[in-house]
Amino acid sequence: MKIGIYTALSCAVGLLMFSQTYAASITVPSAEASTISEAMIHARRGDTIWVERGVYREHVLMAPGVALISRSLFGAVIDGGGKGTVVTMGRNNIISGFEIKNGTIGIFSDGPGVEIRDCRIVNNWQTGIITVRHLPVIEDNIIAFNRGSGIQGWDVRTTASSINHNSIAFNGNHGIALGGNSEVIIENNVVAYNERFGLKVLDHEENVQVVDNNFYRNLYSPHPYPPGNFSFDPAFIAPRTSMNFKSDPTLCCKTKSSDNEDLGARLNY
Repeated sequence: MKIGIYTALSCAVGLLMFSQTYAASITVPSAEASTISEAMIHARRGDTIWVERGVYREHVLMAPGVALISRSLFGAVIDGGGKGTVVTMGRNNIISGFEIKNGTIGIFSDGPGVEIRDCRIVNNWQTGIITVRHLPVIEDNIIAFNRGSGIQGWDVRTTASSINHNSIAFNGNHGIALGGNSEVIIENNVVAYNERFGLKVLDHEENVQVVDNNFYRNLYSPHPYPPGNFSFDPAFIAPRTSMNFKSDPTLCCKTKSSDNEDLGARLNY
């Protein structure tokens, strides 16, 4: 069961980095770095950047092998100022706990070994997450109210990653859109109220596994979703007023995911 997974992930990252001889921790803001971008200049492979609560109006280019962790869930906000890619991932990066908003693209990733966890990626002018070639671990995120698609992937392949336990809703285009020669596992997500397809996959795709997802009231659905998926009201508690994408237990059905957890993002907020 996922109880306090955000805290557990933060502790695990800290222990992993501490165990590496040359790993360091950098706090933002501090005397060493007043911004996240400044901390990235100082960071080396294996380091962790811990970010305190606040709004950081910048565009972040992540250094290879660096973990970027908000000390409180959604307490650190990276604001793109209405343009550009807010966070660009490199190789072997982790990002966790942030609200990422107000860019053209929320997160762009094309390197191996990337993890995007426990983030709220909202209100970007185009896509929430764009991924090319290497699929990151995309897990337990809220991806909503972006004017383009929630997640867009091209030629993405993986042996260990998946799009798992996310709440992807109210985006202006597709919930998830995949193209090229992609091999992806999509499971345990709630994909609801997107303005085009919940899942858009090019016709020639044959290696996309879709199981135990809830596709509900996306505007277009040209054919039934693969067997083993659902369609029922997720009964979000207050998505528009407080970004609360938890399901109201008095209204939502009790269908569980393939790992016997609730569908969608499993976040304690």
